[in-house]
Amino acid sequence: MKHALLVLAMIACAAPAGALMLEVPFDRLVSTSDAVVRAKVTDLESSWTSDHGTIVTDVTLVIEESWVGTMQAGAPLRLQVEGGEVGDIGVRVEHQPTFRLGEESVLFLAGTPSARLRVNALEQGKFTIVGDQTVGSGARVIPLSLLHARVNALRPGRVR
Repeated sequence: MKHALLVLAMIACAAPAGALMLEVPFDRLVSTSDAVVRAKVTDLESSWTSDHGTIVTDVTLVIEESWVGTMQAGAPLRLQVEGGEVGDIGVRVEHQPTFRLGEESVLFLAGTPSARLRVNALEQGKFTIVGDQTVGSGARVIPLSLLHARVNALRPGRVR
């Protein structure tokens, strides 16, 4: 009984902390990204970490357009995110971006292509494309053309 109360107390204390992710202003998201690409998910592979402590997912995408940076259309892009499913066990890590096979997104990336890139600002750096709209974190909807124009306005001469 004592252990159950301790676990409940830990959950009660931890839950509010998870909800405290601060929104990254869009201009900061753009200025701190080394690349901005439109890409499509071609493969997902989840596995346990070597210490069997959690699950990670390797995401393979193909770049459809490069808006900022040196990445080329048609090139593969590989990312790793925390969380995923292995067998009948699933792990969801709060604020980590999630991906679906065949999904198209605009991704704001940090790092260099020669090192492992990551989605900048966690889920805030991923905008899922639905038709001619994009859906970002918090379910904010922005037309794809407006998103592209906003990136271009903040990174003039660097957007293709």
